[in-house]
Amino acid sequence: MKRSECEFVFGGTFDPVHLGHLEIVKSIGELAPSCKIRLLPCAIPALKGKPQTSFQHRVNMLSLVAKDYPNVSIDQREFKRCEKSYTLDTLVELQRESSNKLNVFVMGADSLATFESWYRWQEINQFCHLLIFNRADNNDYQLDKLVAAAGFSLVDHLEDLTSKASGLALLHTMPDMPQASSEIRKAIQAGIGLDSLLPQSVIEYISRNHLYESE
Repeated sequence: MKRSECEFVFGGTFDPVHLGHLEIVKSIGELAPSCKIRLLPCAIPALKGKPQTSFQHRVNMLSLVAKDYPNVSIDQREFKRCEKSYTLDTLVELQRESSNKLNVFVMGADSLATFESWYRWQEINQFCHLLIFNRADNNDYQLDKLVAAAGFSLVDHLEDLTSKASGLALLHTMPDMPQASSEIRKAIQAGIGLDSLLPQSVIEYISRNHLYESE
């Protein structure tokens, strides 16, 4: 990506952070080596149930893995709000803090199906571009329609995002998309081997703190 003043904003509950999340981080690093990645743990989800573990535990696990990626930072602002976490509020704050920076919001293609239920979703395209991670077997035509309905315009290359301050979207296909955190929590409760799902440091942290042992 030609413009160095850009940042990828990767939000989620990270309950827990898993190898799928790290594959996305690695992919972003390969796509845009000069850009920073901001991990944004959600404190109080607006559309999902309460996270199973505390915000501090989730941040601690993120910290364990983020130290291996020098371009990654962890932003805890949503915890400081003490209210529901809304993507729009965070994007507005980020633009206010650095108006010349390109903010690229990272999301999975599955989230597009619920995009119109997000808080003030019609305004989000004014404050960011989208990098959408897509499953290889997803219907591209359907995704194109969802992107347009969300108010974004598709581009073919990452460099194209520099042509505007916001409102563009890029689809990036991954052969193996991340497994849902809810499925990983079930695997922990069932005592199933976790080496293929979680980083070793996170496995040890979960064991040491007796996390996810029950619903």
